[in-house]
Amino acid sequence: MTQTSHSEPQISPGEKRSALDAALGSDTFARSEQLRSFLQYVCEMEMSGQGAELTEYLIGVRALGRSADYSPHEDSSVRTRAYELRQRLKKLYGSELAEAAVRIDLPKGSYLPAFVFPPSGSAMASAPRLHAEPEHRRGGLPQWLQAGATGALLASCVAAAIWWISAGGETSVKADPVIRQAWAPLRSPEADLQISMAAPLHLLVSPYMNTTPGNLPKFPAPQELYNLFSRYRPLPTDAKLEMQPVQKALALGDVQALAQILATLSSLGIHSHILPETNSPLPALRTHSGFLVGSPWYSRAASVLLEKTPWTIQLDPESREISIIGQGATSGKKYVPIRGPRGEYQEVFGLLTVLAGEPGASGPRTLVVVSGLTSVGAHGAASFFSSARDMRQLRDRFEREGVKGFPPSYQVIVRCRASEDSQLLGFSYETHRALGR
Repeated sequence: MTQTSHSEPQISPGEKRSALDAALGSDTFARSEQLRSFLQYVCEMEMSGQGAELTEYLIGVRALGRSADYSPHEDSSVRTRAYELRQRLKKLYGSELAEAAVRIDLPKGSYLPAFVFPPSGSAMASAPRLHAEPEHRRGGLPQWLQAGATGALLASCVAAAIWWISAGGETSVKADPVIRQAWAPLRSPEADLQISMAAPLHLLVSPYMNTTPGNLPKFPAPQELYNLFSRYRPLPTDAKLEMQPVQKALALGDVQALAQILATLSSLGIHSHILPETNSPLPALRTHSGFLVGSPWYSRAASVLLEKTPWTIQLDPESREISIIGQGATSGKKYVPIRGPRGEYQEVFGLLTVLAGEPGASGPRTLVVVSGLTSVGAHGAASFFSSARDMRQLRDRFEREGVKGFPPSYQVIVRCRASEDSQLLGFSYETHRALGR
């Protein structure tokens, strides 16, 4: 997608269509039907607003003609064609369409195309640009809705990154030696690493519940929700709102934590697969090395795994806040979130827990639990575990305690600064504890 600003007008749908037609009709693409099909499919998806739905599997089936049982893990043709497409686009705009007013770019590591103006200094860079968004239409959304839209956009971009990384997409990033050391227990030749994602239970509010499959209960929505629902969403006349429990919506910070984990695994050359916690219960988690992203207040597995660790996450009776609470030797200590004047979270805490599991056929297994008081905390914990600087400092702390390298099991509390729209602004080490000593 193309970002716009006051100085960079938006590329119109007509300009995008012209750029695609010019590329498909060029001599550069004339002899490659598969690359033409690939380019047309991903561009059509972007132009229809469905770019976030692009996956390697869909491209393989719908653009390259693979069968329905096509497996991206076993067939790398989409990744290969993506590389070829990038090279062909460079050639196209380096010669045949060097003066094109709008170009198509396929950013490395993504299947979502971007329609862009030529870089500064090229022949058409200074040409007048049409269809700019009128000044009075910019910034028209309420502030809180802008924040929600930003979150939805970020989640879509992260989703595209997840599909690329989890499928073994291209990467030139190599992990720092300290990250290789810290993440070494997660390597296993038995199978791909398993990542289990927990999801809080939500109530979905909609006037269209009759189309929802399954036998989940439905409840009439209270009258107070009608004005809130219809303020920014269409509500047909005389429509009845209903509520239904769902457990498939991931918190944004948990998605960002997942993207961070996948990026690091990719730099280590470790393959993984992602499952919801409902499909990977605790007994299954204990038979694999992997990650669990979730906190005890909505994840049964996290609750059980952190039940007897020095630090867990639970309701603090005094503050009535979800907090990190000390147990055993750390009993009486706690880390409580800090709220701003409007009740928004300004500072929360993440909890990183590395647990050595039972030995498997190829050696010991390790399970990493990424938790937080909010999903911002989970994002901070994953970012800490992926930071070479912070993990090197943590290793130094362990060595001063007489532990060489990283112990098999340990916990780290991470202090996280949160923005008003629940984004991670920064994180820092707070404390740690080696387990089983």
